[in-house]
Amino acid sequence: METSDKDGVQRRIMSKKFCARSIVLALLSLNPIHLGVSWAAEAKPAWQVEWEKTVDAANREGQVLIYAAVGPYHAEIFSQFQKDYPEIKVVTTHGYSSRMSPRLLAERRAGKYLADVYMGGPDSLYGFYSNKLLDPIAPLFVLPEVLDKSKWWENRHYYIDPESKYIFVNEGSITAGLSVGFNTNVVKMEELKSYWDLLRPKWKGKIVSMDARDPSFGSVTLRFLYYHAELGPEFIRRLFSEMDITISKVPTQIIDWVAVGKFAMCIFCRDELVNKAKAQGVPLDSVDPNELKEMPRLRGSASNLVFMNKAPHPNAAKLFINWFLSRRGQIVYQESHGDRDSLRVDIPKDKVPSASRRLSGRKYFFIESPQFMDAKLALSIMENALAGRGKAP
Repeated sequence: METSDKDGVQRRIMSKKFCARSIVLALLSLNPIHLGVSWAAEAKPAWQVEWEKTVDAANREGQVLIYAAVGPYHAEIFSQFQKDYPEIKVVTTHGYSSRMSPRLLAERRAGKYLADVYMGGPDSLYGFYSNKLLDPIAPLFVLPEVLDKSKWWENRHYYIDPESKYIFVNEGSITAGLSVGFNTNVVKMEELKSYWDLLRPKWKGKIVSMDARDPSFGSVTLRFLYYHAELGPEFIRRLFSEMDITISKVPTQIIDWVAVGKFAMCIFCRDELVNKAKAQGVPLDSVDPNELKEMPRLRGSASNLVFMNKAPHPNAAKLFINWFLSRRGQIVYQESHGDRDSLRVDIPKDKVPSASRRLSGRKYFFIESPQFMDAKLALSIMENALAGRGKAP
């Protein structure tokens, strides 16, 4: 009888444990939302928690102030961002770097901090970096798809600054290292298969050039020529000392001169003006860099991205930067411009013109790198060459 009572008590204890366990398992199988508990929130990854805090803070700030040079500026980029984040007003200030950079520097000297983000060319941004006007952009990256370097060309993030954390490069399009436009009635495409073909005696006195001494325009090209292993200082010296080049500071004048045959070709001329004239039936064309013997230049010169220090809307800036570098943002950027090849490799490239699109296995000269940023020696060679011929304007 005593044994029987003990067995009964033990069975009742085991039964209660079984019931309790069954209840716990049943509760775990339910959606936490139905239980009114915060398990789902606690299960969020750290990046998502930080992202939601950033969005909330950015919405409270209410706007982001973006300075953009003409190259990266396209209204569609900002309208699509505002579509995704309607509570944040995008205020843009845009123009050529030659005007934008001095304006921002003047504002800073006056104690005015009116820019959150700046998008522009490498030389002006490198100047901002040298003058300590930037905060690191790398720590702002939150989205895993932005941080994941496998989503980017050659499995890396590209920066212009030597510290690799301030000036981010999002674009890598193929472009002419030295732009060359020509009159198709005077010059045949097959006559220009190498940059060295510009030095042929038949072209002496028949080339007009934009003034490459303009730091906002010519320094990138001069750096390309100077540091390129197949060109170098000797090419710059011979080009400006031997070819009797005429220099103009007026882009439209250069195009008109070449169009009417006053000059056979132009260098350092603006491709967009050549292409516009060509589309209107003017006998002009430009050299395709992929058809030249020398390794093509990989462009990131117009769309570099920085985070200004003392930014008035730091959270909205952080939000925009992550959005812009996301898959969606880079698709918008690439398609809105039409001729840009984003450094993101996980987005469609079928709409990128073949002349601008990177090819697998082809080597490119990426001039937007810290070791190639100094243009002083190239500029000095050009100036000495012009002075030596006795016709420096």
